[in-house]
Amino acid sequence: MTIISHKQPFYAVALLCLLCLGNFSYAKNHGSDDADKSWQFKVFLDGEEIGFHNFAMTHKGDQKVIHTNARFDVKFLFFTAYSYQHDNVEQWRGQCLETINAVTNDNGDEFKVSGKIDSDLFIVNTIEKENAYPSCIKTFAYWDPAFLKESMLLNSQTGEMNKVESEFIANETLVHDGKAMSARRYRLSGDKLQIDVWYSDEDLWLALESLTENGRVVRYSMP
Repeated sequence: MTIISHKQPFYAVALLCLLCLGNFSYAKNHGSDDADKSWQFKVFLDGEEIGFHNFAMTHKGDQKVIHTNARFDVKFLFFTAYSYQHDNVEQWRGQCLETINAVTNDNGDEFKVSGKIDSDLFIVNTIEKENAYPSCIKTFAYWDPAFLKESMLLNSQTGEMNKVESEFIANETLVHDGKAMSARRYRLSGDKLQIDVWYSDEDLWLALESLTENGRVVRYSMP
């Protein structure tokens, strides 16, 4: 029984540094591009809470490191019908991905992705194969709205490039941290992919909503 297909990217995860998450303050640091930040989302499936997806950004000179971890469990009666774990570490320089190391367990299916720049290419290795891409690529970097300008994005679960299109949907009002605030809503579309993301007037990532392959709604919200 397929509850969610996470071959669609929601990543977007920390392998070793998850304990650092508590040291970052999203609220205090969002005003500076070179400030350390964290995003700690509760995840809901059709309105029922199923887990979390946390992101943390640290800076080292002109580089930034993104740690991400996701844990979902969908219950049915007295057993777990679906489980998902995703851990990922990405290193960026400017607008280009430099390295990636991701491990995913999608309800028992194992995925591993590692990649780095090698000469004029970005080389990605998975359990099954090696792929070569242009040297400057992006993942589904929801934390930076500039990623919406891209037509191809690296899927950190499969190690493949996904063709995408994005469009502005509307200006809306969103409740964040107990307060109503204006937000810009964008839609990212692709093959079996529909993801809506919301950003504040200051380009803060506020929420995410996606349709699964079987029409269920996954939503990311901050407490």
